[in-house]
Amino acid sequence: MAFATINYFSRSLRKACSFNIVFPDNADVPRPYFALYLLHGLSDDHTIWMRRTSIERYVEGMPLVVVMPDGGRGWYTNALEGDAYEDDLIKDVVGLVDRTFPVKAERAGRAIGGLSMGGYGAIKLGLKHHEMFGSIAAHSSAVGALRNTSNTRSFSPEFERIFGKTPAGGPDDPFAIIEKLDHGRIPALRFDCGAEDFLLQQNRDFHQHLTKMNVPHEYQEFAGGHNWPYWDEHVREAIAFHVKSLNIKQP
Repeated sequence: MAFATINYFSRSLRKACSFNIVFPDNADVPRPYFALYLLHGLSDDHTIWMRRTSIERYVEGMPLVVVMPDGGRGWYTNALEGDAYEDDLIKDVVGLVDRTFPVKAERAGRAIGGLSMGGYGAIKLGLKHHEMFGSIAAHSSAVGALRNTSNTRSFSPEFERIFGKTPAGGPDDPFAIIEKLDHGRIPALRFDCGAEDFLLQQNRDFHQHLTKMNVPHEYQEFAGGHNWPYWDEHVREAIAFHVKSLNIKQP
């Protein structure tokens, strides 16, 4: 696999930005490639997946590019007061990848995943832009952050500036988004959480919400906490889920 850092100008953020990308360097790997957008957590940046996991090795030989954007501390959302991180990813990053790399630039060729804040982002964006993504897989997601605002504000002081004072039930709340979707258009969905993770109850609540609505999904709990040993292990299962969901054929 090849690895590169792409420096670009984000028209949504009005500033120079970067994302990392892993892509096939073997001419025998068939084109067009599939694309996985892999999102980081609140305290990290676009470099963290390459620094803390073996993601490049896990996708070796697959017709897959892994795009790791920088979401800052913006919750992958267009802030009420601040920056438009949702538009940056959906318009600027995906648009640039579609134009520049030999990818399958359609719903059946795109997956999205992430951890913690990035897990929230993957689920929120994957559902909200379900016409763009065919598969969602998330780990240790802050999926109920908009419904647990007092707790969320304790580690994300920018939260109210981004979402407002009463974000539950709004356009960025995954619990509310899923209620409005035609079940036939919901991407393949998988998420997991560690049994010792402080976000465990949020994931259980979302699982129960989906079950009550008869929304097909996979949910698992494993031993572990909110840390990189857990994510490095279980991102491999997420990759396998995307491969199956998008029907990615390996050479």
